Amino acid sequence: MRLRRQLLLVSLVTLAMPWAGCQYLRQVDEALADGQVQALEATASAVAARLASAPQLILPDPERQHRPPGAQLYLNPLPQAPLVDGYGDEWRQWSLAPQQLVDADGQPMARATLGLSGERIYLLLTVSDDTPSHHDPRTGLRASGDAVEIQTGGRHYTLPVASQGPTVALWHNRQRGGVDRELRLRGRWTSSANGYQLELSLPHVLTDGEMAITVLDRRHSNGGTPSRLASTLPGDGIPGRLVQPLRALQTELEHFDRQGLRLAVVDSEGYLLASSGTIQTQRPAGAEQSWLQSWAYRKLLNRGDLPALPDDGLPVFQANLRVPSIHWFRAPRDGRIAAASVPVITRADAIVERPLLGRVIALQSGDSVLALTESAAHRLWLLSATAAGAAALLLLGYASWLSWRVRRLHRAATNAIDGSGRLRGDFPRARLGDELGDLNRAFADLLAELDRYHHYLRTLASKLSHELRTPLAVVRSSLDNLSMAELPADSRRYAERAQEGSARLSGILNSLSAASDLEASIRHAERESFDLADLLQALLQCYGDAHPTQQFLLDCPDAPLPCHGAPELLAQLMDKLVDNAVSFAPAGSEIRVHARCQGDTYWIQVENEGPLLPEGFDRKLFDSLVSVRGDGDRGGHLGLGLYIARLIAEFHGGRLTAANRKDNKGAVFTLLLPNGLTGNGQTAASPGSG
Repeated sequence: MRLRRQLLLVSLVTLAMPWAGCQYLRQVDEALADGQVQALEATASAVAARLASAPQLILPDPERQHRPPGAQLYLNPLPQAPLVDGYGDEWRQWSLAPQQLVDADGQPMARATLGLSGERIYLLLTVSDDTPSHHDPRTGLRASGDAVEIQTGGRHYTLPVASQGPTVALWHNRQRGGVDRELRLRGRWTSSANGYQLELSLPHVLTDGEMAITVLDRRHSNGGTPSRLASTLPGDGIPGRLVQPLRALQTELEHFDRQGLRLAVVDSEGYLLASSGTIQTQRPAGAEQSWLQSWAYRKLLNRGDLPALPDDGLPVFQANLRVPSIHWFRAPRDGRIAAASVPVITRADAIVERPLLGRVIALQSGDSVLALTESAAHRLWLLSATAAGAAALLLLGYASWLSWRVRRLHRAATNAIDGSGRLRGDFPRARLGDELGDLNRAFADLLAELDRYHHYLRTLASKLSHELRTPLAVVRSSLDNLSMAELPADSRRYAERAQEGSARLSGILNSLSAASDLEASIRHAERESFDLADLLQALLQCYGDAHPTQQFLLDCPDAPLPCHGAPELLAQLMDKLVDNAVSFAPAGSEIRVHARCQGDTYWIQVENEGPLLPEGFDRKLFDSLVSVRGDGDRGGHLGLGLYIARLIAEFHGGRLTAANRKDNKGAVFTLLLPNGLTGNGQTAASPGSG
């Protein structure tokens, strides 16, 4: 993987900053929410303590404390008197919570909603009945079919169910000993798809503060035993009390009013006794947000899905819970509302188990805390995104700069040495003191040492040739004088062998000097235009005369091959290649020379039969003093021929390659020579350049 990509992956660690910020915001949000609910609980506890010290405010009716739960009926304050027509349209607008009436099996049978407007009580009763049975007057009974019974403090009214029309309220007059009709109870019946509905109105004074509702369901209109029954009348037969908001408690509760805070007091059964204040659910100015922001903040702060408040705006708490309780609810526009419930328990010391009088419920919107947290989250996102982006750009820029330095060092190291092993100019040295700078300077020192050693190797031949000539001349002159003297036969044979060895050593020194002189002369060779095809044909004729035991074949196009260079140097190059081929080719074998033009390059190949090239020597053959001939060769070959051929090829901007033939029966040497050389050799490469 590239260094830039590695650092780019490392830069992903900067994403930990927004994550850590989000975790911190969650903690801050939880801490602010805990602080809010603790303050809310403290407010509710203060109100509960005040009511516990004055229990008559929350329970002005002492008889109420001993009544069984579920027997009481709640009188909702009505904004206006509804029209008693049996349809109950006004009741649906007020969204009042009804009281369920269940049968003996616990199945809901009816819903009753009571309200108070002025001095009259209003009742909306909805009964579920698949087989309604209406009253049959012929039976002479008060109610032969389905009926609704209403019991007050002193009377028991029976209302026979009719399909449509006004209600008839009958009660037993003990003084007269007969059944009378109560005209102060006015109402109407209506039928529905699921049963029937009753809308009723009666004076409050008629109830004496007590009321019970009973629904009787008969299969037939014969006055038989009801098949189902649902009633609020307790087992002792005494109607439950009518519960309604308390004005004195309302006045007391208003002393604790605070902006954005709603306080409510409910009795032990959850009926609302007093309420003051409103919840401020409107977000602060400038805190409005889109649904996308709401979704993002909800996910960021991990708020989860909160339950919604009931329609009346008061949460339902466990009735007999004697410890404070705290809950969160969902507000409009993804807000949230905190609710704290504190029980009101009397402080009467004489009572072993202090009775639970009711509960104080405090509600407050959390929009101010949410707006503060979301504003902090918005700033955190901006700062985190800016910091992460700047860090990523900085790391990317640093990675690019570091990668550029590595690539620059790689290019310099790759191009530092040419094909002949010479250093191309000065290796660049870094000025920075980091690890890459140290590596750069180490490369420069290493290449400088290699260049000095290579220069020593290049000048070794001329130094040896110069230093050995004088002692070799002394040896040869001594051998010449010795050969002129009278020597025994054995001694003369040894003297001749010594002269032969000195002659070979002199030839080696001459070859070393010639190679050194040729390398210097190549740099000053003059160029001219000539036909490469004519040069090859003339050379092949000379090779045939010089080596009659070999067969030379030329594969060359008939068209001219124009070339610009030094023909005498190219002839010497061909001499070296052909001499190498002749030395390895068997007697009588063919030596083929191919010449062709491909694009802007001449391909000249010398192909011979014979042994294959050793593995790994295809490039080393053209180095100085490298030979693959056997140890028994006595021809005095020093491995300079192909080295000289490579120098000539590089002088003309070409290159030499060596490979085995495809049929593995010999070797083939290829000269790649540019055919676009013009002018003064502007593209020619001097020896030592690549």
